[in-house]
Amino acid sequence: MNIKFRPMPWLTGIVAVMLVILISLGVWQYQRLQWKTDLLAEVEASVTAPPLTSLEDLGRAIDAGEPVDFRRIEIKGVIGGELYEYHVFKSQAGGIYWDVFRPFQASGYASPRIIFVRTQTIDKTQKSDNDFDRFFRSELEPVYGYVREDHPMGRVESWVKSKPNIEKNRWFKFNQNGKWGEALSSTTIRSHYVELDLDAKSAEALPVRRPTIRNNHRDYMLTWFSFAGLLIIFYFLIHKRAGRLSW
Repeated sequence: MNIKFRPMPWLTGIVAVMLVILISLGVWQYQRLQWKTDLLAEVEASVTAPPLTSLEDLGRAIDAGEPVDFRRIEIKGVIGGELYEYHVFKSQAGGIYWDVFRPFQASGYASPRIIFVRTQTIDKTQKSDNDFDRFFRSELEPVYGYVREDHPMGRVESWVKSKPNIEKNRWFKFNQNGKWGEALSSTTIRSHYVELDLDAKSAEALPVRRPTIRNNHRDYMLTWFSFAGLLIIFYFLIHKRAGRLSW
C-alpha cells in the first residue's frame, strides 16, 4: 500500500500541543486513581482494625506507618486545661458553630503523654458569652472516639484559608499555625487528634466510620485519553478531505 501524507504545518503544531496536554491530563488522572485506590484501602484497613487501647498503641502505630485515620480508640486519662482550649470554626447549616479542642493527658506514664481531643461543638453565642458547659474530666475513666490525622495546609490553602485570631481564640483548622500546646509536654502528639464520643460505652461499640471519598479518576482518565484519540481521528480526517492523505 502506497500511503501519501502531506501534513498541514499549522494544524500539526496545534494538534501536537493539544495531544501533549490531553495525554498529560490522562496520565495525571491515572496517578490520582492509584493514589485514591491506595487511600481507600488504607482507610478500610484502619476503620475495620481492632480499636487502639492507649496513646502508646497509637504512637507505635503512627511510628510504624500503619493507617490510623478514623480508627477507633480507647484512652484513659484527664481532659482539662482551660488555658489550652481552642475553638475551630465548623461549617454547619442553621448557624455558626465551633468545635472545642482540649489537651488530653493519658495516665500510666512517667512523663506526660498528651493528645488533643475534640470534646464538643458550641454555637457562636456560647463562644462569645463563654458561658457554655465546659467539659472537664478529672477522674481517670476511659473515653472513646476516633483517631483523626491532621493534614497540614498546603501553600495555596494557606493563602485562601481564613487567618486565625489568637486573641479571640478563633481558628479555622486544627492546629492552624502549628503552635498549639507549645507549653505542653514534648511527648504531645500533634500529627493526630481524637474525636470523642462522650456517650459511647466502649470502643468496640462505636460504629465503624467510613468517610465519603469519591473515586471517579478512572472515568476522568478515560475521558482525557478518549479526547486525545478523537483528536487524532479528526486530524487525519481533515487531511483526507483536503486531499493530503491518500492510499
